[in-house]
Order: sequence, then C-alpha cells, then structure tokens
Amino acid sequence: MTRCAIYARYSSDRQNERSIADQSNACQQFAKERGWEIVHIFSDRAKSGTAIANRPGLLDAISASERGAFDVLLAEDVDRVARDLEFQAHVFNRLMAAGAELWTTRTGRVDLVHVAINGFMAEDYIRNLSAKTKRGMRSNAEKGLATGARLYGYRSHPGGRTEINEEEAEIVRRIFRGYADGDTPREIAKALNTDGVPGPRGGSWNTSTIGGSRHRGNGILNTEFYIGVKVWGRDEVRKDRNTGRRQHRYVPPEQWKRTPVPHLRIVDDETWAAVRARKDRANLAPQSAQRRPSLFGGLLKCGICGGSYTTYTTGKLVCMNQRERGTCTNHRTPKRADVEARVLEVLREQMLSPEATAAYVRSYQRAASERRANAAARLAPLAKRLAEVQRRIDRGVDAILRGVSTTALEQAMTQLEAEKAAIEEQLAQEREQSPTIELHPRTAEAYAALVAELQATLAQRAAEPTAAERRLREAVRGLVYRVVITPLTQERGGPIDIVVEGTLSKLLAERPENVRLGAVVAGGGLEPPTCGL
Repeated sequence: MTRCAIYARYSSDRQNERSIADQSNACQQFAKERGWEIVHIFSDRAKSGTAIANRPGLLDAISASERGAFDVLLAEDVDRVARDLEFQAHVFNRLMAAGAELWTTRTGRVDLVHVAINGFMAEDYIRNLSAKTKRGMRSNAEKGLATGARLYGYRSHPGGRTEINEEEAEIVRRIFRGYADGDTPREIAKALNTDGVPGPRGGSWNTSTIGGSRHRGNGILNTEFYIGVKVWGRDEVRKDRNTGRRQHRYVPPEQWKRTPVPHLRIVDDETWAAVRARKDRANLAPQSAQRRPSLFGGLLKCGICGGSYTTYTTGKLVCMNQRERGTCTNHRTPKRADVEARVLEVLREQMLSPEATAAYVRSYQRAASERRANAAARLAPLAKRLAEVQRRIDRGVDAILRGVSTTALEQAMTQLEAEKAAIEEQLAQEREQSPTIELHPRTAEAYAALVAELQATLAQRAAEPTAAERRLREAVRGLVYRVVITPLTQERGGPIDIVVEGTLSKLLAERPENVRLGAVVAGGGLEPPTCGL
C-alpha cells in the first residue's frame, strides 16, 4: 500500500487557521479514493511560501522522506509547497533523491515539467502582486492616504482615509510642548506613565517611542505628519531568500518623498521649529567616550520588577524600567565594576568549588540514570512488538516458500516490513539518547583559573578588549544564567543583594533533557553574603 504524507500551509496570520484543516481534508479524500495510507500530516501556519528555512513543517517532511517514512508527499497545489521556482525545484529534487513522489490534488503526480511551469507562474504571481501592492501604496501616499500601520494621534478608515483622534492628538501636543520647554524624552515618558496615559500600543511609554531616530524618521518628535506633511519612501523592504524574514534598507532623508496633508496637522509651526532647533543642538553636542563592553550585559536583572539593567553615565547600572518608563521603584545605581567583580568572585569561590561541582555531577548522573530507566521502560514494549512482527514476517515467508502467494498476503508483508523498519528506527533513537557522560576532575579547576585571569584583566579597564580577552569573556559568561540584583533599601550606599544563577553545563559535553541549565544557583548554601554597593 502506498504510504502518503500530507503537507498543508497558509501564508498569513490574517488568514483562517481552518485553511490547514480544509487542505488536509481535501488531501485525505484524494488519498482515500486511491487507497493510500495516510502516515503523517505536516503543516506550517502563517508562513510565506517564498522561503524554506522558516518552515519547520516542510523541513520535517523532507527529512522524513529521506528516512523512507512515506512514498508520496501530497499537497493541495504546488504553490503550497513553494511560491518560488528555485525552492519548488529544491523540494522536488530532495523528494526524488529519497525515492518519494510529489503529488497535488489539482494536477496529480508532479513531474519536472510541472515544477518548471508552476514554479515560474507562482514566482511571476508574487512579483506582479508585489509590484501592484507598491503601486497602490504609492498612489495612496501621493493622495495623502494611509499606507501602513495606524499612526498615533489618528484613526484610519477603509480605503486609507485618515482623520485626527482628538484625544490622542492632545497627548502629541503635550509631548511636543514638553520637549520644546526643556523636558527630555525620558522625563516625558515617565510623566505619561505616571498619569496612566496608554502608549501607542496600549502599554507603557518609553524613551525611543518619543525620541526615535531622526535618520529613520521615526519617533513622535520626528514625525512630520504632525505638521501636515506625509513622508513616504523612507525605507525599502525585502525578504531574505533563505529565511523569509523582512529586511529594511533605510533611504537617506534627502531622498524621502513628501505630500502635503494640511487638514491633518496637529502641531503648529512654532512648536515644531523649537523642537527641531533643540534636536539640532543635541546632534551637534560632542559624543561621550566609547564605553567598555559589559561582561554580563543582558544577564543582569532587577530583583524588584524583573527588568534588565543597563549601563549609563560613569559606569553605573540602572533598571531600564525605572529609567526609561518610570514603572519601577528601584532607584539604586550600583557600579558595574563592583557587580562584575562580585559575580566573578561567586563563580570562582562558590560555583566552581569542588563541593558545588560534585553536587552538580551527582545531580546530572541521577537525572541520567532516571532517563535511562525511563528509556528502558519505553523500549520493552517496542522490543516485544518487534519480536511479534518478526514472527509474523517469518510465517509469511514460510507460506510464500510453500507456494501460497495472494494479493492480501503481499500487502500484509509490505505493511509488516514497514512497521518493522519504523520500530527499529525508534529503538535506535531511544538508545542513542542514553549517553553516559563523565566530568573530568580538572575541568572545574580550569574554569576557575579562567575566571581568575579575567578578574586580573578587568582591573586594566582598557577601552576596547583584546581578542584574547573577548574569548576569555565568552568562556566565563557561558557559566552565568542570570544575575539578580535587589536593593534591600533605597538609600544610597545601602545593602544590595546579588544572586548569581549559574550553569555548569559548560563543563559537560552533553546533558540529559531533565537537568535544568541553572542547576547550580548561588542561593541557599551557596548564597553570597549581602553586600553594600
């Protein structure tokens, strides 16, 4: 019996998820009419057909074909598999090399001629659609109509007609007046959050939403639409051929196109000019010296709100939610150098101590033993079923040797051979997932030496780390899962609790799935003493 796998896809999160079920039902009916056995259904939801790498369902189908899991891959149409001549040919060739065929409910068996013709038509359709979409957006832009996402301060209607949202427009004027009067974007964002004003997406306000980038023309203070000028053509969007992700290429400001829309003005010329003058002065201000890269950037978390710490001013750390949004009560700003030194001390003296590494290895070996025991429990019924299948195959072979050969017997033998191959593959995978890993006794000592070496290099505080130091940083950073910094008081110089959550998985080539990355935590018996920073 022909083994059939089904592939279904829809391209946009705006489409109905029912599309997958509808495609699958049509394919199942098609296969049933031909007496095929459905062995698997692969699908990709809200994935474009112009790339492959971003579609796990299709990649799984190709891998399954190379394992001999099915004979036919069935889809509603070839453009469900790919909307690109190159990628259609790629999938077709991979299936053919694996001994599988590509079928669709519309055309039946797909051959090389179908791939060439359908691939060209699908690719031509995408290009024409893109050209028509761009032409429509250009036409709307020239008429002053909406061409994209809703802009704060306005509401859009079908067809692109836009009108002022007076409630939001007043917030826009408040932002412009505040900046013209000397407030910073950060201060404005904090004030709006304090007053409970929802941000453009319904959440809190932050600095970048207000200040934005003048080069890209985003951010409220850079948006010319507020003075009745629609700016378009600021960037070009293309899709990566491999990943399908959108890529932006920003156009220089002097090449932007502008269309007057005076009826949509929110900010007066005087306020706009004051804002532009202040921004020009800020752009002419000397830039601060280059900061030394943070050793644990992205890993430092606020113990009060859970937000990230960032470096500002003279090497001090500050909670991002407090600084950018004003939504956190943590006003403490510990020195980054002191935090880094404390974390390195915890790594070297506690997490990499013989007692900690021994505890981690015991935890690892216990989890590995549990997994092997669970694997044995899963293997037993598989082995039993394999023996039964093999006995039935042997009886079938004996019958054939005696001259008993019927269509039913041949079909039964084919199914038994397929089941045997599937069980043997599953058994092999289970056995491969039960490794026994040992920790070299000197590995933890070697990492402790690396930490000590890094402590010595950090004391130099060069503006730019050397290549050797960068490699050293990466090795040590890999031992840290997260660093939680919690001020015990808000008084300057008061005690701050630093908890280092680390992982010793770096010391092992592999680890069982049920061993958490942060298996060793600087808490409990390993908790560092509270220190004032």
